[in-house]
Amino acid sequence: MEKAENNVDLSFLETIVLLALSDKGWFGNSEQRIKFGLAGAVLFELEQSGRIEINGILVRVVKTEETGDKVIDSALEVLGKSKKELTLKKAIQRIVYKSGLKWKSLLKNLIKKNILVKEDYRFLLIFFQDKYPLVNVQIKKQIVANLYSKVMGEQELSAVDMMLMAVMRTCRMIDKNFLLQEHFLKVRIKIKEITEFKEPLTETSQKIKDIQEAIRLAIMSSNVSIHN
Repeated sequence: MEKAENNVDLSFLETIVLLALSDKGWFGNSEQRIKFGLAGAVLFELEQSGRIEINGILVRVVKTEETGDKVIDSALEVLGKSKKELTLKKAIQRIVYKSGLKWKSLLKNLIKKNILVKEDYRFLLIFFQDKYPLVNVQIKKQIVANLYSKVMGEQELSAVDMMLMAVMRTCRMIDKNFLLQEHFLKVRIKIKEITEFKEPLTETSQKIKDIQEAIRLAIMSSNVSIHN
């Protein structure tokens, strides 16, 4: 999706993971949400490549050949094994809960590209947790700067940009990336306006809107399950 100034290519899904992390390597408020956002982004990519069809809120697999992308192919395989009709929400949940989201592969890719490092964080002497601090902060800054210019109307928004903002909004990634930007409140309002997807909509914008709503509903269902 993005090519950084030092010629490091990032996929759309890698970009989402990078923006979900703080510079110090924590997901923070995005931690319980990011898997559902990534699953929604996978549906978007599968639809764009013609491997699934999205009609309203219904999802149907139409091509099963692999793409060569481990994360995308794993999700496609899980969707293809479903014997029931899937809604967008159910498709997202199936990808997340049926081991169809190989999202740790995205972290490994970012480490291989020398953008992140993996560290063990120890607290209370006995508890350990992985964190992924950025070692190349400029790549993330460039991505945010490019998106900022598009939000502010300096460049045209693509379908990928809109899907990215939909994920960022549902996964609480807006403040994390734009808080220190000039005119932050204006940027946040503009992103909200863009991701409300007001009529009239193109076919692609309608699908992004429907995926965004499915991500939101999947996150809500997850929160209910966690607290029950």
